[in-house]
Amino acid sequence: MTASDQDAQPSLGRFWLLKRIAPYLRSAILGTLPYPDLVTRRRIRKEAFGLVTLQTWPGMDASSAQAAQLALLRVLWLQRQTRRAVRGRHRDAAAMLARASVEALLLGLYCLRVPDAITKLHADNLKSLIDGLAYLEETDLAPAQVIRDCVARLGEPSRKYLQVWDMVKAIDEANGNKAARSIYRRLYIPLSNFTVHANGGTLLRHVRPNGNLRRRPSRSCARRTPTRVADAVVGLLAADIAQRAGVPHEELLAYANRHIERALMPMVIMALGGVNGSPRPHRIREVISSVLETYTYLWTGPAAADSVETRAAFVRERFARIVHFEDSDIPADAFDPFIDHVADQLARVAPAEQGNQG
Repeated sequence: MTASDQDAQPSLGRFWLLKRIAPYLRSAILGTLPYPDLVTRRRIRKEAFGLVTLQTWPGMDASSAQAAQLALLRVLWLQRQTRRAVRGRHRDAAAMLARASVEALLLGLYCLRVPDAITKLHADNLKSLIDGLAYLEETDLAPAQVIRDCVARLGEPSRKYLQVWDMVKAIDEANGNKAARSIYRRLYIPLSNFTVHANGGTLLRHVRPNGNLRRRPSRSCARRTPTRVADAVVGLLAADIAQRAGVPHEELLAYANRHIERALMPMVIMALGGVNGSPRPHRIREVISSVLETYTYLWTGPAAADSVETRAAFVRERFARIVHFEDSDIPADAFDPFIDHVADQLARVAPAEQGNQG
């Protein structure tokens, strides 16, 4: 994966819309197709296990890099568990396991970049011990201070647990880019908000578009997405460890990228198939048709003879077909400002491009 370019401003031009939409169309098409890679996956797993050179855990003498090897073992285990959940059609369980894989990935990347990460993890473990034994105070077996005194003999507990966002910021600061933030936004946040967290989004998955309730929630992601996330996570962490160990990592990274581009997150599912199912082929065809129709009109059609307002209206109508969430309770006009912005930009840039061709 490369650094996130989400903060970059769009470079307007003839192929602006095509360039912006093409990656999502490609991901949607690839995400709906099966991708058998049993032989490759076994080879990648073997290479990943080979990167775990640690034989016994050295305790507090362990380095952060050795902790990253434990994270690799963790994501390899979660990869297998995620695939079992998908095969058993345990949809939410599979998504939760995939989310745990992403969190373990970020922890591993964090350990590889923060020299004193092991110290922070030990302090968090001590805090977990205090929190886990806190109920003893309620049973009158021991006051809270006695528990804290016992833990103090093991070291100084942290005041605050290491948060995922803290790891993301540390990774990006060490890298000098926003690659970790991209992983966090693309994978961790959607899997958390639509599956793990107790919020309005997870509750509304039990409500049908007509308002009736459903015992089984709607999908939060495509059926194969959790396995592709788990596969990508293994490749990413193994590639990072391999690179730092000075061994070839290109195949591991390529494996990760092939899977991550096939992972369809909730917003793509909603746009291409509705909240109650997987992406539908007819929606993908409609999106491609709308993009091609807009391109033909602006740069090879009658747009040159139309006013800016007419061109904007034409583009707006077609683009509104793309930014449309079927079977959802999102108001139809919710994305009007975004649609208007894109239509106005394309309507104004087309004449300049045509003029440059003459």
